Amino acid sequence: MSFNYNHLRAKKSRLMNILRLFLPLLNLLKIVGVISGFSLIFMDSDLGWIVLAIVSVVTIMIHWWNGELHRLAPSTELTIEGQMASNILGKLSKNPTSEQIAKVVLESSGGKFIAARFGLGKTTIESLVQIPQNSPENIFQTALQIQQKLKTKTVSGSVLALAIVRNFPNYETLLAQFYVDFEDLERGVLWHDHIFSLINKSKIPMKTGGIARDWSFGYTPTLNRFGVNITNQVSNNILMSSNLEQHKELVSKMIEQFSGQGKQNIALIGVDGVGKTTVVNSFAAKIANGNEKIPSNLKFRQVISLDASSLIAAAPGRGEIENLLNYVLNEAYAAKNIIICLDNAQLFFEDGVGSVDVSNLLLPIIQGGVLRMILTMDEQRFLQISAKNPALAQAMNRLQVNPANYDETLAVMQDKLLLFEHQNGVLYQFQALKEAYRLSQRYIFDLEMPGRAVRLLEMSAGFAENKIVTASSVEKAIEQTMNVKISTANVDEEKETLLNLENLLHARMVGQEKAVSVVANALRRARTGVRNQNRPIGTFLFLGPTGVGKTELSKALSEVYFNGEDNIIRLDLNEYVNLEDVPRLIADGSRDASSLTAQMMKKPFSVVLLDEIEKAHPNVLTALLQVLDEGILRDEKNREVSFRDAIIIATSNAGAERIQELIARGYDSTSAEEVIVNDLIASREFRPEFLNRFDEIVVFEPLTKENLLQIIDLMITGVNKTLAGQKISVSVTPEARLMLAEMGYDPKLGARPMRRVIQRVVENTIARKMLSGEAQPGSNIEITPDIVQQS
Repeated sequence: MSFNYNHLRAKKSRLMNILRLFLPLLNLLKIVGVISGFSLIFMDSDLGWIVLAIVSVVTIMIHWWNGELHRLAPSTELTIEGQMASNILGKLSKNPTSEQIAKVVLESSGGKFIAARFGLGKTTIESLVQIPQNSPENIFQTALQIQQKLKTKTVSGSVLALAIVRNFPNYETLLAQFYVDFEDLERGVLWHDHIFSLINKSKIPMKTGGIARDWSFGYTPTLNRFGVNITNQVSNNILMSSNLEQHKELVSKMIEQFSGQGKQNIALIGVDGVGKTTVVNSFAAKIANGNEKIPSNLKFRQVISLDASSLIAAAPGRGEIENLLNYVLNEAYAAKNIIICLDNAQLFFEDGVGSVDVSNLLLPIIQGGVLRMILTMDEQRFLQISAKNPALAQAMNRLQVNPANYDETLAVMQDKLLLFEHQNGVLYQFQALKEAYRLSQRYIFDLEMPGRAVRLLEMSAGFAENKIVTASSVEKAIEQTMNVKISTANVDEEKETLLNLENLLHARMVGQEKAVSVVANALRRARTGVRNQNRPIGTFLFLGPTGVGKTELSKALSEVYFNGEDNIIRLDLNEYVNLEDVPRLIADGSRDASSLTAQMMKKPFSVVLLDEIEKAHPNVLTALLQVLDEGILRDEKNREVSFRDAIIIATSNAGAERIQELIARGYDSTSAEEVIVNDLIASREFRPEFLNRFDEIVVFEPLTKENLLQIIDLMITGVNKTLAGQKISVSVTPEARLMLAEMGYDPKLGARPMRRVIQRVVENTIARKMLSGEAQPGSNIEITPDIVQQS
């Protein structure tokens, strides 16, 4: 596709660029000329008329630039000259080279936008035009195709930047290095155009009725004290309203309802974060704008949001609160131009901290429709209030506000980040928006989209790198606030820990090589990004007798890699033996902080220990199936709680005697597994579909004599760590060590009695010697066979 340098639109574009340079001078000449011309005429000099004639020519040029040239619209011709943005068209030479096109693109706002927002950089764009496929003709042809696809007004700098990228033979591979695809770049073009549309929209004066609007209606001093004027807020901030189609439809329904003869109330129902307040803001902005086509009975009405906490603080008792609220509502009714908004309306319909039940006062108003009213409410609270007061629910015109999808959430974030950038002096890359959507969906549970993504985006500003918020910044924000590990292991210290995880775990426990190995391998897969991200890090069922290290491995793993034993979530399933115990698993944290879902919300990066799982009710095991398979569990509020950053370990003593029998007959743990699993299924101890959900089923072998001696060594090491601050140490002779091993082992209890033996023999001896003065700082206490026998 050739470039027509002499096209009329190209000539006008070049003239526009020239006039832009001289515009300040032309305006100065105009002012000086007018003054000089009239001064000369006043002095009866004919030269004044000549000066004014010149001024008129200058004025025409200025008006031409401000009019047609400044807003040079694309022509109907589908040619590059007819469609290219005038600011770029006017800078191209007669025979533009690819390098010149790239230079002009990178000087344009659109080109800079794409380069900065996607991290492509100036050098990437410049290097791409060096290939033969990026000839000027190919760039122009591809740019027109992109413009037609995206339906942009012109071939802007951002469109040309995309064309340069698109013509690169392996553009998908290139973009993958920046963690984006071409569809993301297309979203970037629309994002850039949207920002400019907001800028242009903000320049159009909003007809809000002016001071006459307020004078023509009633005086509301009390309402002004306890309410927030949403109309005034949105009139001064275009970003408070929404451009989502769903929200526009809801606003249209609200206008239709309030302009009709039906009940004059709207109840916006939706989960926190879906944008109920934004819908109210959009409604307030639309009816306040005289440029909009609004029914006359709604035009210039003001939306006032009542603050429940302020009302409650101002009145000491229920009677006083009702009187105050009644006075406020009477003021609003008398003013004739007020629409009351009860944001978080449940605060007015239930008794509690920060809330008061005034439904008896509000119900007649809502039913009668004498005062227009908007109520926003969480879905669960609405259902509770409906069950408690059916008449109230029936009187409301319910509108459902649904969570935003991916594209809608991106659009909301793109608007919100303009404010965040201004407040924090940073720039957000597109990759940060994508990552905020992905990670907020996984880790933020108390809000829905788009609120959860917007919250994470705002948090990420504090983790900007060189004043740029990247995907890595978003990951760091989640890691710091949620105590999880998201990015792949890239610190030498962590890499060393992962490579030596087996040794670190064996510093806490003895034997059970296979169990330690499968857990370590699962963590290494997770931290290098090669696992299935839609499942837990690993799910394991540990089978074996009591006291062989099943629970100890869970504790060791939590201490070594999950930042301490505090990050273990332990559920003793012998407390979940009844059908009625199932709701306790998923109870809301405000009601039961020890529920599985409540603990997981607080500590998503943790070891989940399901102890004695064979004792749980079958329905409890059924509830856990989704956790093992998909890594999610819905709580009682229907919120999706993620277990995808946890290792889930279930322990069971089922088949313990059979395991001991098989090991005694020469089976190793691996060969015993298949036999034990078949026995458990045959005995109906566990259902096959439940066992199949685990990544590994590991049989723990009974402890050997050598294992017991190693356990003694670990326990003595622990005692010495405790005594280190007092500069006292303890050691055990080989003979005493063997005696302790005999005393501390029970075939039925494994090594569990060993802790009591160490307390009775070793720790009691140390305590006596310290009290008697035999043990002084710097001394070593030796445990001999005589001491063991005497204890």
